[in-house]
Amino acid sequence: MAKLVVSRDGTLIESRFLGERRLVIRRAEGVDLRLDDPAVSKQHAAVNVVGNDHILQDLGSANGTFVNEQPIERHLLHHGDVVRLASFHIRYIDHKSVVVPDGERTAFLRTGEFVVVGNESGGLANLAPAARRSAVKLQRGALRVTKGKRAGEKVRIDKAVVAIGNGAQRAAILRRPGSLCVAPVAGERLRVNGSAIGAGWHPLRDRDVIELAGERYEVRLA
Repeated sequence: MAKLVVSRDGTLIESRFLGERRLVIRRAEGVDLRLDDPAVSKQHAAVNVVGNDHILQDLGSANGTFVNEQPIERHLLHHGDVVRLASFHIRYIDHKSVVVPDGERTAFLRTGEFVVVGNESGGLANLAPAARRSAVKLQRGALRVTKGKRAGEKVRIDKAVVAIGNGAQRAAILRRPGSLCVAPVAGERLRVNGSAIGAGWHPLRDRDVIELAGERYEVRLA
């Protein structure tokens, strides 16, 4: 089953499972997904169900519909896609893409507003409601802030998941056995060694450079 997770300015607003019928996203009152903001059109966009797929369609909105910051008219949704309508961010979560065999699972835990799943194949971000903690020995390390208001500070990586960034631009560092990974949580401006990083976990090496929300971090593995 798939769902939409709505946030605004980094705050979780609503989580809506997708059923078998069309879901309209709009400003107007109704039984569908309502986003109360003048920048959202009365009938802004719709998620159409085609077999096992979900297709996002812009309904001629005034301010446009964006997927991963690209304007769209129609778009086949994939797990991890981030839809932006005005100041709202809507992440598409396909649970079929998240579930992994128990033998491959090394971490599954709650961290604030989201739950992350890590496994040896890379793992995926998941905003599921339940969680359990892993007892495996995880990699330790730190981030040295080299640019931004906190330049010179050190961020210790001594928890299972450590959040970085601020406001609408945030990411998570996941500790795994023998390695660290990073994934975007909100916003689409996460860069590692100068390259933009999309949805999902990206492995980190010693001395890698992360850029997010006007700050730069150097990775140091323990």
